[in-house]
Amino acid sequence: MMTYFDKIRHLYGIGAQEQLGFEAHEIDQPLPEMLKEYYLSLGKQEAINYSYNRLLKPGGEIGFSQDDYLVFYEENQGVVFWGIKRADLHLSNPPVYGNYSGDEMQPDWHLECAATDAFLLLMAVYNGVLGGLAFNANSFETVPRETVEDIQNTYEEIKEISHATQRVFTRDYEAMISLSFDKEGNCTGAFIGTGDADRFDEMLDKLDLEWSYISLEDEDL
Repeated sequence: MMTYFDKIRHLYGIGAQEQLGFEAHEIDQPLPEMLKEYYLSLGKQEAINYSYNRLLKPGGEIGFSQDDYLVFYEENQGVVFWGIKRADLHLSNPPVYGNYSGDEMQPDWHLECAATDAFLLLMAVYNGVLGGLAFNANSFETVPRETVEDIQNTYEEIKEISHATQRVFTRDYEAMISLSFDKEGNCTGAFIGTGDADRFDEMLDKLDLEWSYISLEDEDL
């Protein structure tokens, strides 16, 4: 059975034995087992960890917030931060919370994922569809309900990393779709990504969307 880390490797075309992480001596503070394993195996891979949102690096960037969350990931504009409660650090695969307030002095932490490895998959997906994967596109137009239903019927929803306002779908962890929803349940945006050119062409053909950005167009500039 594939672990979440296996799924990340598969999505990005990284071999099972390929080590793209920090050295053990670079991990300068105690981390939960699952998070430490990630830093050691995949933590330095640019596309997965630094193409949009950013994994904080050991050696000074990882640290505790004033209200005792170990912060290790930040949103690309530095507004949202993700961390683990100090009280949960003894767990091997603890829950991850996001502070969406944009203000450390008045934090607004919400549960993001029930487990660290699921959160790391979520960030790999977000970074992938927002530029980390070789082929990606997004649309900020309203997505027709028929298109949403077609995605639900032809892709697998990853329930562990989906929320009411952001749902994530995959096909064999080779193609990803992330859909945004408003409070009324209308789909307000779509983000897609894959490492395979043929799959990407198929996704563009089959999804009835007005695309705001298609990565292939950059190659034509």
